Amino acid sequence: MQTAASMTCQRQFAQRQPFSSTNLQHGMQRQTASVPSRATPKSSRRQTKRCQSAAALDVREVINNLKQQAQKQKTAAVLGALGAVASGLAFAGPGLAADMVKTGTCLLGNCQLQLATCIADPECLENLACLQLCNGRQDEAGCQIRCGDLYNDKAVQTFTACAVSDKKCVPQKIDRDAFPEPKPDSLDKNFDLGKFEGRWYITAGLNPLFDDFDCQEHYFGVPEPGKLYGKINWRIKKPDNDFIERSTVQTFKQEANPAMLYNGGNDYLHYEDTWYILASKPDEYVVVYYIGNNDAWKGYGGGTVYTRAPSLPDQYVPEIKEALAKIGQKWEDWKVTDNSCKPHPPSTNLLQSAERFAENEFGGLEKVLETDLMSFGKGFSVFEQNVVNTITGEEKVVSDEIQEAEKYLEGIEKSYGSQLPQWLNWGPFKAVFGGGSGNYGAAR
Repeated sequence: MQTAASMTCQRQFAQRQPFSSTNLQHGMQRQTASVPSRATPKSSRRQTKRCQSAAALDVREVINNLKQQAQKQKTAAVLGALGAVASGLAFAGPGLAADMVKTGTCLLGNCQLQLATCIADPECLENLACLQLCNGRQDEAGCQIRCGDLYNDKAVQTFTACAVSDKKCVPQKIDRDAFPEPKPDSLDKNFDLGKFEGRWYITAGLNPLFDDFDCQEHYFGVPEPGKLYGKINWRIKKPDNDFIERSTVQTFKQEANPAMLYNGGNDYLHYEDTWYILASKPDEYVVVYYIGNNDAWKGYGGGTVYTRAPSLPDQYVPEIKEALAKIGQKWEDWKVTDNSCKPHPPSTNLLQSAERFAENEFGGLEKVLETDLMSFGKGFSVFEQNVVNTITGEEKVVSDEIQEAEKYLEGIEKSYGSQLPQWLNWGPFKAVFGGGSGNYGAAR
């Protein structure tokens, strides 16, 4: 549908062109195209701006119509297969033998408000539609985690908490031996928690579902002996080659064995992680192996290599290999990450956005998942602690410890803030702004 303004612009454009059937729309050939325009240069410029605004409105109208159609299609698809979606909630894992009818009945009987809120929320609805396409896939667990990565707002968390934690509509996935607990003699006997303070990068990861993200720049603080605060930053890749930035705060307590750090007492899905420090070299690297549990999955795990430099120094790989061998791990199973932290790609104009939206929405969400969703979920070791939690339907404030950790970490992060941001060290920006080696004068 064209607006009156855009039709006026088309008529004036036709008046300024030589008479030709190629530059007139069907039905306009009978107009007097050779009538000269009486507009002054100044009024012509004003009219041109009005025409550009009208064109932009037309494109926005197209985008809104496409979104409304897509929303209706997704709602129908989600409601029509609620049981199948429910079986994949909260990344419940592959091969789940849950009774879909029972699960759907549980949701409709116990989580009606949360489900209604989810369907009314675009991001939560996207998550349900995404989860539906994961059922029966060979990489079902990974697909579900990728959905949770891309779509994770308050409505998603509230619905998931009701389905998994509060009403237990979705059974817990249990992996008993996937990530065995390391023996005490395989841990780092010389690990110094105080030396872990400051900025570190995850430069290699074990579990492709949880550990292999771009731009993993983390800040750690030790406010007192035996306590660790961490601000965790990472990026989630989007299908359009753009990314979403995520951030959260975690707190750890040092166990009786100094090489073990415990993160527990969390509200959302009651998740808990234990970090095992396999090896470390002060101000150079720390090798972490972790095991965790939550209401959806018991026995997940993974591993990360932290380094002061954004990329893993090759000279430390032999030492890391030796530490991994003590717990039966092979370095070849780990993947090096990308911490170049490139900027967002250039934005497209409205018309290109509309075309891309139509292609993604109506070209099949399943195709997008199979070909473009290459980011992997942070899984269950990281959740948005600074987001208001509504597990029981009532808002809960962030815990005092998390607030204390956030304030403490602000000072540590600011100590690096005067240096060049990481993305200025990329490509053409480096030549202009003089990006350094990547550490940017990090305090050692």
